[in-house]
Amino acid sequence: MCPPPSIRRLLPPKPPNLHLPSHYSSWFIADALICAILATLSISLAIHFENPYLPILTGLLEAKLGLIAHEASHGAAPKWLGWLYDAAMGSKSQWIAKHNKQHHILTNTLNDPDIQLSPVMRIHPDQPYHWIHKYQHLYQFPLFCLIPFGLRLQGVIYLHLNCPIQEIIQHWILAAPASYLYFVWPLQKYGGHGIIYFLVENFTVGLVYGCLFSVSHVNNLVEFSPTTENQFQHQLKTTADWGVGSWWANYFTGGLNHQVIHHVYPHHPSYAYPELSEWLLKEVGEKEYKVMGGSLFEALRSNNEWLRRMGRGEDVKHDVKKKVQ
Repeated sequence: MCPPPSIRRLLPPKPPNLHLPSHYSSWFIADALICAILATLSISLAIHFENPYLPILTGLLEAKLGLIAHEASHGAAPKWLGWLYDAAMGSKSQWIAKHNKQHHILTNTLNDPDIQLSPVMRIHPDQPYHWIHKYQHLYQFPLFCLIPFGLRLQGVIYLHLNCPIQEIIQHWILAAPASYLYFVWPLQKYGGHGIIYFLVENFTVGLVYGCLFSVSHVNNLVEFSPTTENQFQHQLKTTADWGVGSWWANYFTGGLNHQVIHHVYPHHPSYAYPELSEWLLKEVGEKEYKVMGGSLFEALRSNNEWLRRMGRGEDVKHDVKKKVQ
């Protein structure tokens, strides 16, 4: 039975018949297992041979594990893979509270935790302007490198304030192996100099996450605090894609190049995003489905242009006239 028109308007179009998330469970598990083994091997070799560059590879692999956990937190991958956050010294519960229950609902509003960086950065036109913002398109990248440290601190605080003791104990049990391998072991082996391995790996993770999560919501195509009738319209107005249809980009970013699809259909696994993207584009048209370009560099350029506009103190929410023309 179809829902009445008043309800139907609140719902996104029904996607074509696709495999259920459970169909891809073995794919996610195999991917996570391979990445975890390679990450452990690369950081171990880096520390053993005193190689400060191998942790970059470790960071890329850990970022991929986090993207798998991201899908698990939405129910698109086996939910137990969400504990990869805790295994990496983060917190699954804190991520769900911050990301699923806030960012996905309050996207690009002043209550969206992902853009609440004032006064350090001015992302939303209604945020106050300060002279330092003229350089924000440059210093956002060093700030990205700090993301893992902020998430871990937020996670520990959230856990101890909001979660039962069993979950806190479970967190520290899961975090113990990585804590020793990434942090304690290099300090034991090289003293204070050993911190470099932990920093390089984390800076890499932060840079990857910062770029992937930021560009799709902070660019010249999207709107901020738009007036919409429902969540479907809100996500179309506040989100843009890049590299649409690219299976390589889709795999390495955990589907975040198809951010529109992820926000509209978060319970669908990223393996289905290219097909969903092609279908949704036909459903709503190019005017509604925003695409920044074919590569991450094009998306970063659009992101850079928006931050420059905000750094000049512009106060318009969106250039509606230009968009209509």
